[in-house]
Amino acid sequence: MNSENFTVFLSMRSLVRKIVIDFDYYNESIASETEDRTIGEESDAMMEITKFYEESGSKTEKTLQRIIIPERLMNAAVFGISEEGSTRSAKRLAWSKLLNVKKAYSASDAFSSIDLSDIDYVIIAGGYDNSVNNRLNSMIVSLGKNLQLLEVKPDIIFAGSILSLETARKELAKPGIRFSAQPNILETNNYSSDEELLQQNTVSPLQQMTLWDEIEVKINDIAYTEALRKIADVFCMKRSETVLSALFTDDYSLLSHAERGAGTTLFRNYAVPQEAGTLTREVFESVFNDLFIEKRTVFDENFLQRDVLAIDDTTKESVLFDPDRIIGVSLTDKIDFEAFLRLVSIPGITHGTIYFLFDNKGIILAGMTMFMNGKAGTNSFLRGFFNTKDIKNGWIFIPYGRFRKGTPAIFIEKLENDRKEDIVLKWGEYRVLEIEPNSVVEIHTAKGVCMTKNDPESNKKTIGTKESRKTLIFDLREEMHQWK
Repeated sequence: MNSENFTVFLSMRSLVRKIVIDFDYYNESIASETEDRTIGEESDAMMEITKFYEESGSKTEKTLQRIIIPERLMNAAVFGISEEGSTRSAKRLAWSKLLNVKKAYSASDAFSSIDLSDIDYVIIAGGYDNSVNNRLNSMIVSLGKNLQLLEVKPDIIFAGSILSLETARKELAKPGIRFSAQPNILETNNYSSDEELLQQNTVSPLQQMTLWDEIEVKINDIAYTEALRKIADVFCMKRSETVLSALFTDDYSLLSHAERGAGTTLFRNYAVPQEAGTLTREVFESVFNDLFIEKRTVFDENFLQRDVLAIDDTTKESVLFDPDRIIGVSLTDKIDFEAFLRLVSIPGITHGTIYFLFDNKGIILAGMTMFMNGKAGTNSFLRGFFNTKDIKNGWIFIPYGRFRKGTPAIFIEKLENDRKEDIVLKWGEYRVLEIEPNSVVEIHTAKGVCMTKNDPESNKKTIGTKESRKTLIFDLREEMHQWK
């Protein structure tokens, strides 16, 4: 068999998108077709999927894959003893689970009377495992007296001192409330993703429907959060590589950063509960700081917030964002390719040579169902995304080197349609080059300029486009090379 064809449905707030993906094994390329149907007040997603299936000619697929994109993120309220200690750790834990931190409290608040309406998860942190913390116990007892707990029934995640775990179970694990515990976040600093929680973020489990011809067809629902993290995971193909995947919707955005180690992959996730039209570079700069920097503090969880002391450090800590790949999936017209580039190219933070894929249809998201169902075990399917005409892809070049406005930084030799063109890019320029299929581009850097961090030998790169078009972005502007 030289090709594989499968269908995935994206179920969004007001429409159902049918995505048919055809993978060509021989050429390692992917072709796709999409069709949208608006969900009216008298209809729902399942009805539209049924119509799609009934109108299909072959009706050979007995299991249909559906990724549900909910209208809003799941909301979390986080609780800790000190703002710079356990409350901040609880926030990071919520972000790692791709939850929206809607409310945050420290032990000075009256937990018995706080508003828990519209809260899906409660996350509690605080204390150390080797000493009893009466303030944490008092905080748990106070929260347990909140009358809204039994009304709202949020899922509760306890990540505090093991010595307070039984108190938390007794006071908070009430009928109808799902209570779970994980190792003390202050002891472990473990913000790894929770597979079960990512899957729970899907509205419904596996469903089955019977169509008019009495053929039973299963609907396999996949969590959008799980699909996003799978993107970061599978595109992070080699040890020491890092990949950022981003999902943009009208009402929120999700990020998942993967770093491949020896036998394991570290994930850092982040939820941005903000409308797409209001996203700015400043928002993403803040996100990258939260993702990659731990603010260093010395604190004693047994005392008040005023006793939390920041480490005196005269050097300003800077974030460096230098991933191997960035994968962007936009399900909103408000984030087009240019907006995507503005968000991920942050002055003084983003550097290096970065391969990007930008998908404004959800094709990459849909393609992840192949991996989650165990049907794609080789890199050939992944390379198909690099060669498809339906996804914009190429490289972002933000080189390292001393900025000298007007002096040469990059030399390019482009062989396209049997024509050779030499291009010289100088510090201060911003250039976008669209490279046609079956072309070759040679890139050389000037003396003292390198494409990769801590690698003075990274002064040359050859790009062959094969059958697909590539976009090359060279950002040599001064603001991009001013360190934060």
